[in-house]
Amino acid sequence: MIKLKLVYIYRSEPDEMTKKLAEELAKGNEVFEFKLYENVDYDELAKKIIECDKVICWW
Repeated sequence: MIKLKLVYIYRSEPDEMTKKLAEELAKGNEVFEFKLYENVDYDELAKKIIECDKVICWW
């Protein structure tokens, strides 16, 4: 199985359903999380968006 690099971008604090879904999608993959409602290193975020296989934005 191919291991993907995923970027999760959270716009707001995730609810329980979002947490469970994100956890399931993360299984077997490498995940980098960025929470826009907290301090974010936007240079690092831009770097990861370019480097990773998939970006998922959570509202």
